[in-house]
Amino acid sequence: MRGLSELVEQREPALPLLQGWIEDPAGNSAALLPPDEALRADTLLALQVTTRSMLGAMAYETGGVSVADGFLRLLGSGSGRSLLRTAEAVGRPLDGQYPDVLVVADDVLGGLFALNGGRFGAAGQGEVFHLAADDTVWVPLGVGHTDFVSWCLIGDLAQLYGPLADLPEYTALPRPAFDETFSFYPFLWTREAKSGRPSVRIVDAEESLRQRLDICGFGVG
Repeated sequence: MRGLSELVEQREPALPLLQGWIEDPAGNSAALLPPDEALRADTLLALQVTTRSMLGAMAYETGGVSVADGFLRLLGSGSGRSLLRTAEAVGRPLDGQYPDVLVVADDVLGGLFALNGGRFGAAGQGEVFHLAADDTVWVPLGVGHTDFVSWCLIGDLAQLYGPLADLPEYTALPRPAFDETFSFYPFLWTREAKSGRPSVRIVDAEESLRQRLDICGFGVG
C-alpha cells in the first residue's frame, strides 16, 4: 500500500478544479465542508487514490460538499458523514483495495449515487450509477466520478430530478441536515405514493441508506 505522502498530490491536485466549480456564480449554490483532520488521512489511505483524482480530493480535502442549499450531498471525510463510514454502513468497508462499489453522494429525497468498481458489471466500471428515490433499480449515468461532480456543481439538476419536482420536499427549506434525509411512506416507487400523498419524516441518512439497500440491493435496470 502507498503511504500518505505518496497519495497527497503536490503538483497537480484536483482541489482547485473542485473549488472553481463550487465558486462558479452560475453554479448550483454549493458549499465545501471542512474535513475531519484525523479521518481524512484514514479515508485516503483506505481508498489508495491520490488527490490528483477528484475522488481523492473529495476524500482528503473536504468533509463533503453541500449542493443546491443542501439538496444534494457529495461525500468526503466529514466528522458526521464520510466515504469511509458510509462504506462501513453498507457492509463494504474500505481496505486499501479498489472497492467494488462506493456510495459517493445522496440527496434529501433518499436518492443514492455510487461509483462502480465492478459490482454493477465490468462494462460500466468507473462510472457513477443512480438509485433514484422513486425507483428500485440502479441506472448508469454514463459518466465517471469527475464528470459527475462537475454536473452536480454546475450542471442542470432538473434533467435528473424533473419527475420529483412536484414533491413539496423538493423545494422545501430549510433542508434536512447533511447527515439526515426525508423518509416517505408509502415508498415513492409504490403505486400508493404515486396516486396519493405519502407521509414524511426526517431520519438519519445512513439509516435511510441501509434501508434502501436492504430493499433494493444493487440490481441494475
